[in-house]
Amino acid sequence: MKISFRPRAPRTLALAAAATAALLGIAMTVWLWPQNNDSTSTKVVANDYSGRPSACLAADDSAASTELVQRTWTVLQQSGQENQINVQQLVVPAKDAAEAAPYLSGLVAQRCTMIVTVGSPFASALPAIAKDTPHVRFITIAPPAGTNLAGATALAPDQLTEQLDQSIRDLTTKR
Repeated sequence: MKISFRPRAPRTLALAAAATAALLGIAMTVWLWPQNNDSTSTKVVANDYSGRPSACLAADDSAASTELVQRTWTVLQQSGQENQINVQQLVVPAKDAAEAAPYLSGLVAQRCTMIVTVGSPFASALPAIAKDTPHVRFITIAPPAGTNLAGATALAPDQLTEQLDQSIRDLTTKR
């Protein structure tokens, strides 16, 4: 048997290199392709790993609500820190109950233990949300007169510091 060490034609070498590169590319793609052995997709949920209750402030961004939102947020932060409660705020440009309701539903989905609202749009949206979520405590600050507050507690601005702080403390005792 005779083996030839004669150089091959450049065209043959180019074809061999291209075929090798293509096979290597296909092999790498198959090897690195994400594998999904489970036919059901994983459900993503918001979890609080601290295990602490949470108080969430939902308010409109109107000029009429600004001062009351700031006062309420200050009380929530101070009381939350003193009582080991997670607090968060959501101030959005909601003009009526229909615009405010999805934000309240979002806070319920985030598992807020207590939702505090400021502003007419959020006070008006409370009954529709509260009727389906008895496990969440709803408090509204200075709701307009005549607002249906089924499932929620109303606080006047002069009750804000004392009553809201007490409501936060109640969250820690009911764990």
